[in-house]
Amino acid sequence: MVVIMVTLAAAVVIDTIWAKHWQSTLSAYYWTSAHSIFIAALLALSTLFFVYKGSSDTEDALLTLAGVCTLTAALVPQGRPHPFREPFLPKEYNVEPVVEPNVWAVVIALLLGWLLMLGQHRRNHTQQIRSPLGTVSLYFLWLIVLLGLIALVIALFFPTVRPSFYAHAHAAAGILMVSAFIVTVCQAAYLVGQEKKSPHRRRYQVFYWVLAGVMLVTLIAVVKLRLGGADWGIVAETALILEFAVYWGVQTIELWDTPNRMARLPEDVRNRLAEGRTTRGWAGLKSELAEARKYPRGQRLLPLL
Repeated sequence: MVVIMVTLAAAVVIDTIWAKHWQSTLSAYYWTSAHSIFIAALLALSTLFFVYKGSSDTEDALLTLAGVCTLTAALVPQGRPHPFREPFLPKEYNVEPVVEPNVWAVVIALLLGWLLMLGQHRRNHTQQIRSPLGTVSLYFLWLIVLLGLIALVIALFFPTVRPSFYAHAHAAAGILMVSAFIVTVCQAAYLVGQEKKSPHRRRYQVFYWVLAGVMLVTLIAVVKLRLGGADWGIVAETALILEFAVYWGVQTIELWDTPNRMARLPEDVRNRLAEGRTTRGWAGLKSELAEARKYPRGQRLLPLL
């Protein structure tokens, strides 16, 4: 992931040097010489988010949400940059006929993948029973996908609303993607605090909590600058991307000699992470939330993850 982010950053820097100016947003580089790298990087990141195994089913659902959003951000660009700053793609290039078929191709692929996974679970009797927060995260993912499908169908049958769909889909996907990352960083900070054998766990815990707070502030700044139309909004967006790269880089260093974070947790903590997963879906969710209150304050979140 870090290598992909460096590749994207290099493409942006090279285009900026070549054109002798920067774009107002990172998303605007879709229209520049960085066009191919921009799309390829987002598609590669999306794939990695899908296959990456998180420390809990909550993190898995959040990373899947990030994967769906990254796919959307790659295939549905924001509008042409204003003012028109010598982008690579010519003025007469119309992106609209390209966007919708590609998005439908992704929808078909995701639907097929989900059906195959469901069939394998039923065939092998391996249907996962998710934790309370994992269930909530998964249902939120389904809600976002459903709303996106509704918007896509409306855009298909009502051409007049397509520009609005293109204008908002990219921004919404970006905000949801970063929000999923922030929650993931918070979970990492919480789980690091549960480790006992790691000599640097306090340092990593403080770092992750601080980074999550910085990412949240930066995201708010990005939204505010976007709404205000500021030309230097790219500064805040670049900072957000760098913060994301730093998180994955530091986490890679931290877990270098460990298969995943679960292996670093004490046995009693792993057991509590597995507790409460006795009832599928929403059934029993209320009782599981009540049961979590019986644990000490610092460990009440464990059975919910």
